[in-house]
Amino acid sequence: MEPISGTSVWQNAAIENLPAELRHAILHALDYKSLRAMAQASPVFHQQYLQGRRLLLSGCLQRTLGTATVDACAVYRSNPECFTDERTRESVTQFLEPYRNRLSLTTYSISDEGLADKEVEALFAFHLTVIEPLVQSFVNWALGNFARETEAPPPPQPLSRTEEARIVRAMYRFQLCCNLFHDRRHQWISVQLDALDMLELVFSLFEPWEVEQVVCVYAFVQDRFDRIFSAIHGDVSREHPRFADVPRGSTPIDSFDFDNDYERTTWLGGTVLSGLGRLHSVLFKMRDHEHLVSTMQKTITGGELFDDALWDVSQSTLRREQPSERDLKEEAREPLPFVGDVVPDIQGSSCPPLAWTLVWKGTYSNRYGDYLGDKMRRWGYVMWDAARLEVGKGEALIWTQWGAETDPREMP
Repeated sequence: MEPISGTSVWQNAAIENLPAELRHAILHALDYKSLRAMAQASPVFHQQYLQGRRLLLSGCLQRTLGTATVDACAVYRSNPECFTDERTRESVTQFLEPYRNRLSLTTYSISDEGLADKEVEALFAFHLTVIEPLVQSFVNWALGNFARETEAPPPPQPLSRTEEARIVRAMYRFQLCCNLFHDRRHQWISVQLDALDMLELVFSLFEPWEVEQVVCVYAFVQDRFDRIFSAIHGDVSREHPRFADVPRGSTPIDSFDFDNDYERTTWLGGTVLSGLGRLHSVLFKMRDHEHLVSTMQKTITGGELFDDALWDVSQSTLRREQPSERDLKEEAREPLPFVGDVVPDIQGSSCPPLAWTLVWKGTYSNRYGDYLGDKMRRWGYVMWDAARLEVGKGEALIWTQWGAETDPREMP
């Protein structure tokens, strides 16, 4: 980063004459974009930025990511460029051990990660260029669905800190699943890992309402890719002229039968695990329709691993073979009342949102996925604060869409 030269404004500015400690405090209080702008605009601040670059960037990153810092670092380290091992149960278990340990900490500092400057810059780049735009897309999608379901305009209130923290953290945790369970070298998800591995190795790290928050992100990604499938339907059909030279009776490599419900579901199930970076690209960076088609032909992947992990049979199998402390809490119907909307901490102070406590009547449940169905996820029910649910008639909508006559916890 080079400072802007020849600016008499900055050379004579009183702020540059402040003691070094105060200048450092100013830099430390800025967000990433403001920090870079200040360092570029002032030679004095540029020099101080260089002297404390690592601490300034790391502190700024942790303030930006908040509760998702641990998750973002795990996502960075699990991307294919960093985590090059073959995805096996053993390698994924070993990779996740430091992440598991950090989630259990009551205090955490990003300095514990030992990140180099370029790694911090890479984390910022992914957050600012991919996560932030997709968070806004998710909010528009979910609140739009919420408004349609309640037949009322969405409340104009901006996201609260709690709501934003839930969504951002869920985005990173979804991306972690993509990095660990999607094999980019083949046109299929990893054959070394299965749904029980996702449940046991990843989902078991989180409280059940946190898993549901991840599944809300999954529902959003699935919906976006499904719409893209519809947009390119004719372009990848076997009948398209681009495949005219392929002998009849054979299936071209880059053609897909989206009219076949089973095949479409299978292709969609694998494609969503290509991750948020690819979703961002196809939503925001395509030059034209043909660019979208060719990009998707390289992206579409088969498999239903994420759906299989959400299947009630998969959860029941794990509960029977390896009952967890959370399963015992469910069996005892431990009280879990709504205690307010608290910005989630790393692990210790993660409190359930109002919607979760309404569904399970204020007692503990370790069930998610198929046990709850899809309708509520399409409006992000576990992302919102109590105030938004009350204003938007969300509580009534939960009772309408949930409406389970039998408590799923009575099932095996």
